[in-house]
Amino acid sequence: MIVSCKKSPSIADISTLDEISYEEMLQQASSNTLIVRDDVVYIDENNNVLSNEEKESRNEDLMYAKWLVNEQNELVMVQLQSRENALKWLSDRPVIKDNSQIDCNKLDMLLERIYRRDQENRSSQAILPKVDSLNLVAIEAVIDKCGMPTIENSGEMGPSAVWLVIQHASADKRKKYFPMLLEASKKGDLDRQDIALMQDRMLMDAGKPQLYGSQVTVNESGEYMLYDLRDPETVDQRRAVMNLMPLKEYLNFFEIEFNVPQK
Repeated sequence: MIVSCKKSPSIADISTLDEISYEEMLQQASSNTLIVRDDVVYIDENNNVLSNEEKESRNEDLMYAKWLVNEQNELVMVQLQSRENALKWLSDRPVIKDNSQIDCNKLDMLLERIYRRDQENRSSQAILPKVDSLNLVAIEAVIDKCGMPTIENSGEMGPSAVWLVIQHASADKRKKYFPMLLEASKKGDLDRQDIALMQDRMLMDAGKPQLYGSQVTVNESGEYMLYDLRDPETVDQRRAVMNLMPLKEYLNFFEIEFNVPQK
């Protein structure tokens, strides 16, 4: 249960408060370590106090806000910010401050947070490499302490978060962790299509033709191009085994024509 108390916060004191993210706030609230005051103040990017109506109109921005706590870990202020500014702010903050925070029997909130950070980074105007780097540090810390997360101890999103971060990491990281991810797919914790995408990515890393046609490049004119494909006349057979749609349908998303008759 979250404890509440009454005090009067001051905007002038904002520099003395510690900033935590939305996910950190949820984690602390679930572990009953966060005290929420009755008079929490909501402010905008310019430190203007928001009315209840203004706060309600920006309800979707809460997950990108800075949640400001004092030395007693009391939540006293919430500063709303845009998604872009939030990502820049998060890019300087480690996902895990202390590896002792990792509970191998309850990884769902942590991995969901990493999953969301990865996807928000890719939906922004420019991908921030630092966000990917911090996500990878956290994922490797989880693997080192707990091994490969499973659906049982991390929920449906957990193994996918691990796959996403490694897929977006360097070639050597993909090569290092691929056997672990392949084993996870055999146990049902990852979909076979995830494995297909990483196999294609690794083949492209090595300068070899891909197997499933998942990898698309951009030419000098800014047009999408299908990366080299091995045995294109049987690609849909391979894709079907890996739970992937026919290649022609997939490439329609990129406005790439694929008219190779299939055997």
